[in-house]
Amino acid sequence: MITLNRSQVIGAEFPDEDTVRFNGIQDDHIYSMEINMDVRIADGKILAIEGIMKRYTNFVCPEAVPVLQTAVGVSLREEGWERRIMKEIGRKGCEHFAEIIIECGHCLDQARLSKAIWEVLEKDPGTDQEQFIQSWIDEHPENQLA
Repeated sequence: MITLNRSQVIGAEFPDEDTVRFNGIQDDHIYSMEINMDVRIADGKILAIEGIMKRYTNFVCPEAVPVLQTAVGVSLREEGWERRIMKEIGRKGCEHFAEIIIECGHCLDQARLSKAIWEVLEKDPGTDQEQFIQSWIDEHPENQLA
């Protein structure tokens, strides 16, 4: 019997007020890859990216690491950004790296909301979180959480 178990984990931190730093890991019994990516919060633009191939199947796989630099400048807010990442990173480099970048992009608004909740609770621990979340979503029409 053939089995597959793939894990993908995305983490986010805020090194400064303007940037979210994503760490994405994809791991299964064949592949293990990691992406570190800085994104400007205001417009979703990828500012910096690095990739690490920990486990791979083919000697050409590491050649996909430099291809990641074509993602710098892409906005995770622009129309068709997922297709663009899959085309420029997935097809020309590594589909696994592209999948990680796309999943990080899907987490952009969750990370922004988490940061906003943390900041408001620091000021007022009694804040109604459900009400805050709804008002935050209403005030940020660019978000993808709605």
